[in-house]
Amino acid sequence: MWFKRLFKKKSEHPEITAYVRKHLGFSPTQTNLYRQAFRHSSASKRNNKGIKNSNERLEFLGDAVLDLIVADYLYDQFPKLDEGQLTKMKAKVVSRRTLNALGEKIDLPQQLELNLGKQVLHQSIIGNAFEALVGAVYLENGYHFTEKIFLKLLKKNNLDKMVHLDVDFKSKLHEYCQKDKINLSFAVIGEQQEAGKSFYQIEVRLDGKAYGSGSGKSKKAAEQTAARQAWEQLEEN
Repeated sequence: MWFKRLFKKKSEHPEITAYVRKHLGFSPTQTNLYRQAFRHSSASKRNNKGIKNSNERLEFLGDAVLDLIVADYLYDQFPKLDEGQLTKMKAKVVSRRTLNALGEKIDLPQQLELNLGKQVLHQSIIGNAFEALVGAVYLENGYHFTEKIFLKLLKKNNLDKMVHLDVDFKSKLHEYCQKDKINLSFAVIGEQQEAGKSFYQIEVRLDGKAYGSGSGKSKKAAEQTAARQAWEQLEEN
């Protein structure tokens, strides 16, 4: 009836709507999907077709979608890395440890529907639910929306720092400079002592021109930071 259009349909699960809006930044319309994403197998039942209404199928789907999101991002961000390096970086981002931590940060444990009895909540349950959440967002909104939502969440939780830790930028610079016959040098431009600890400031120079600088508690750490900055500048050029 026409007058029903004047009123917005109330959410079937307002607490789920509030949760998704708070942590993912949008209001879901198919809240049953998210309720299923939060339901562990210990609290699930089988329907008349014998299919369990747990989050396991959504977890399977979300795992594949998240893999593609991260692979797509790394492929675009690191055009000069080979397949082995990209695989190593992706594995770290989508590792159970990382997903467990992300789940904790967005208060997933408080949303879970469980029936563990005296069993302790295992960390992997949180990571699995995180993947199921990805699956629910994907089914409701499609790939590009899901990619935008979860890349934003990953970046907010140090995605870029995480992947850069796996790249030896100093070695990459050496390879690049040897190939193009460029003189590469690392110069100590600052050193100081604080509370008995040393801090170094290193500058990267290519054919005598400064291309980046970095600091660290050791010369090696400072060189890596400087090399990363130099590499990023080279990629921009």
